[in-house]
Amino acid sequence: GAALSFAFGRDPLSETLLPNAVDIGRELAPTIMIICLFLVSYSLIDVMSVGIEKGRCGLGSKTYPSVASNVPEEIYLAQRVLTNQGEQLPGFLVGSISFTLFVDGKVGAVLSFSWAVLRRMYASTYRGSVGMPIDKSGITKYTIPAYFVLNSMLMGTVIQYARVWVHSL
Repeated sequence: GAALSFAFGRDPLSETLLPNAVDIGRELAPTIMIICLFLVSYSLIDVMSVGIEKGRCGLGSKTYPSVASNVPEEIYLAQRVLTNQGEQLPGFLVGSISFTLFVDGKVGAVLSFSWAVLRRMYASTYRGSVGMPIDKSGITKYTIPAYFVLNSMLMGTVIQYARVWVHSL
């Protein structure tokens, strides 16, 4: 995050700490498109996968108590993907938009795209790991880099504004 702020961040001594009114749309557009596409993929793939797996396992006609204690693994994994994606979204939304606005729009879009691809790969890999122990599922090759990307956007924003604040003293 610090390296990104220093390498790509706007000059903290500048009068323009944010894109001007004309440029703000151009700066935000790629990141907003990536966010929207990720959210569409979340609803069409992650959310729908849970219902599809419930249908495949014949749970549509069963009551909750009869399946709560013995959830088929396919459903459990689809629900974990759905839940985990939802847990990651607040940080992604704040990190991607704040980094794009306050540090650099192009780099923010690249980082946002990287995060979205890693999260899609995580979801596909995790849902496909039926019958495997979690340490053999391969999800860490996607989750750990995604955390690094997300935290880089968040800390890049923090460092950028710390630099601005220090220069304003």
